[in-house]
Amino acid sequence: AMAARAARETNSLSVYVPNPFHGGDWMRARLGSRRPLASVVLRHGQAEALLADLHGFLASRERYARLGVPWRRGYLLYGPPGTGKTSLVTALASELHLNVCTLSLASPIVTDEKIHALLAAVPQRSLLLIEDVDAFFRDRDAAHAQVRLSFSGFLNALDGVATQEGTVLFMTTNHIERLDPALIRAGRIDEKVELGWADEDQLRRLYLKFHDDPAAAAAFARERAGQSLAPAAVQGELMLRFGANG
Repeated sequence: AMAARAARETNSLSVYVPNPFHGGDWMRARLGSRRPLASVVLRHGQAEALLADLHGFLASRERYARLGVPWRRGYLLYGPPGTGKTSLVTALASELHLNVCTLSLASPIVTDEKIHALLAAVPQRSLLLIEDVDAFFRDRDAAHAQVRLSFSGFLNALDGVATQEGTVLFMTTNHIERLDPALIRAGRIDEKVELGWADEDQLRRLYLKFHDDPAAAAAFARERAGQSLAPAAVQGELMLRFGANG
């Protein structure tokens, strides 16, 4: 039974959320299927570059130690809704056999006192995901009454010595222009990656994902290029047209 459980979990993706009964640790919310990176159709080379960067970071603990730099890495994914930000994080975690810890800054558990404990308790080999980070603060003030965390408390927690060594942080936003520069400065965010509207090559590859007809895919991509289409919307349209099996 133990071997069967271990095999199941090795091939699955564990998603953790803050424990509502004990705000200083995490609980597994669900066990899902791992997502192939190839299933997320981004602009050419984007996913591969991020995966290579993560591989390099995870293998560089000794170099960080020699330099006296905290072994942490932060990424900001920004762009319109439906461009694949959350899907990309899930796929990267799947490829690297990591967990995903999702943190909502509007949770009543997340206060200045608790966030340090949460970041210190992130399970080993995990990505920390904070989605729609622009929705929580406006000019360093809480955006709405549900947010009990202060902006300075959040920054201090990101920088804090208790934060796990080896932590990989992903933040996402639909509105990068709303983010305070202090939040995304070097040392907190190391890479900023824009996921935009589908370009012609993405449209072609999305079409081929559902229907293996290169000529039709090229025609579809030429017709729709430049229309400010989110990949998620294109995928939904193609699902209706061809179904999941093409």
